[in-house]
Amino acid sequence: MDVNIIENKRLDEIAQIYNGLRITRYRDYEKGSLHKVLKKINNKENILETEEVKLCGKIDEKFYSKQNDIIIQQTSQVNTINIIDKDDIVVPANYVTIRTKEQYNPHYIKYLLTSTQFKKVERKIVGGTKLQFIKIPDIKRMKLKIPPQEKQEKIVNILKLIDKKNKLEEKKIKLNKNIQNAILRKQLGEEYVQ
Repeated sequence: MDVNIIENKRLDEIAQIYNGLRITRYRDYEKGSLHKVLKKINNKENILETEEVKLCGKIDEKFYSKQNDIIIQQTSQVNTINIIDKDDIVVPANYVTIRTKEQYNPHYIKYLLTSTQFKKVERKIVGGTKLQFIKIPDIKRMKLKIPPQEKQEKIVNILKLIDKKNKLEEKKIKLNKNIQNAILRKQLGEEYVQ
């Protein structure tokens, strides 16, 4: 396949898209068994926080994460989108799971969904006034530019290198702030502002 061919594809053509599980329907503090449930996406630290919750009843497999699922928080002021790197985490109702088909790189799709262009489109389609939310039908209808898999891989590799560079720059800034504070303490003593 020609690496220069780029197709416009609807998101629902390249991935399965699910709403999360309504945890309250399955929660049972006495008879339930413990399940890891997604609690929060922390994009700044690139961490998905989970909690142990007692759930009972038959839970459909689609509500359990698979490695490389893309998770979008539906009700958020900030673009909270990340990739789950573990299987078997229950995804709750305030999240959408995007499970890409094999020929599509989930990291490539995630980069598109965290881009400024996505944010522009998202602003046009979100509902609600105080608590904004993005609806699954709108997510499904989104069109993305999809190059062949080889080009997706190249793009992802470049963007991951830039992510690593940005994290190193953030650490450098933090270290420089610590050095500034240490100089002030060394020169002026511990309580240099009262």
